Amino acid sequence: MKKLKELLTARNSLFATVLVLLLLAAILCMGLLTPFILRLATGEKLLLDEAYFNKRAALPTLALVGLLAFCLMQGIMGKKESFGLLALGCFASGLSFFLSPFSNPVVDIAFPLLAVALFAVVYRLLSSKGSSFLQTVRKASSHIIHLGVVLLLVGILFSTNMNQEASAVITVGEIGNFESMGYDIKVTDISSGLEGKAFGKHLGSAYVSTIKFEVFRGNWLLEKGEVKYISDFKWQQAYTETYIRRGLLDELFIAPKAVDPKNLSVELYVRKVPFMTCLWGGFYLMAIGIILLILSDSVSGKVLKKRVSEKKKR
Repeated sequence: MKKLKELLTARNSLFATVLVLLLLAAILCMGLLTPFILRLATGEKLLLDEAYFNKRAALPTLALVGLLAFCLMQGIMGKKESFGLLALGCFASGLSFFLSPFSNPVVDIAFPLLAVALFAVVYRLLSSKGSSFLQTVRKASSHIIHLGVVLLLVGILFSTNMNQEASAVITVGEIGNFESMGYDIKVTDISSGLEGKAFGKHLGSAYVSTIKFEVFRGNWLLEKGEVKYISDFKWQQAYTETYIRRGLLDELFIAPKAVDPKNLSVELYVRKVPFMTCLWGGFYLMAIGIILLILSDSVSGKVLKKRVSEKKKR
C-alpha cells in the first residue's frame, strides 16, 4: 500500500495526463495526415470519417476523465480514497457493459466514469471557498471549466452514439408515427408554387413546396412548424429548409426528402439527437469559466500592485 501512495502523486498524475494528451494528439495527427500522405504517394483518395476518430479516441478520453476525477477528489479525500472511488467507477463501467442498460456498448462503458467525474466536479465546485471573494471566484472558475468539459463529453457521448433517424411518407391530414423516438408528426398542409424573379421560360426562379405540420408526443401537441423543399431553376439543384425543435433532453430535426404536390404527400426525414443541451451547455460553461478566471486574475493582479505601491509609499 505504501508503494501505491508513492505512485499516486500529483507529479505522476500530471505526467499521465500529458501522456494521454500526447496520445490523443498523435491519433488526431495520424487521422489527418494519412489521407494526405496516401494521396501524395499513390494518388488514391481516402476519407476517414468520424467513426475512425471515435473508436481510437474513446479509451484515451475515458482515461482523461478518470484522471480528472482522481485529481479533483485528491483535494478532498486521501489518495487511497480517491483511487478507490476511481476503481469503483471502473468496476461500475464493467458491470454496466455486461448489464447494458443503454443498449449501446460505448455509452454503457463510458457513462459510469463520466458520472464519477461529474460528482467530483460538482462537489469541488460547491466546496470552493477562498480567503476572499476573488479567490473564491478564481477557485470556482476552474471547476466551472471542468464542469463544462464533462457536460460536453456527456453531450458528445449520447448525441453521437444514441441518435435515431427514420423517414416516412405522410399525406396531408395523416399522422406519421415515429414510435422509437417518442414523436408523432401530422402533416396539416402542403402548398406549392413559383417564387422569386422570372428565369428563362419559368415565371419564377424556384419551385417551392411548403409543408406545415404539428409535432405530438402522445396526445400532447408540442409545437407547430414548417419545412420547405426548393427546386432552384437557375442553379439546377434542390435543397431544403429544415425544422429544429430544441428540447431539454433532445433535439428533433425534420426535413423533406421528396414532395408529391399532386397527391399532397411528403416523405419526411426525422432525426432525434439526445442530450444536445449538455453539449451546448458545456460550451457555454467553459466560456463562462475562462472569462471568470481571466477577470479574477486581472483584478487580483491590480489589487496586488496597488498594495505593493502603498507599502513603498509608506
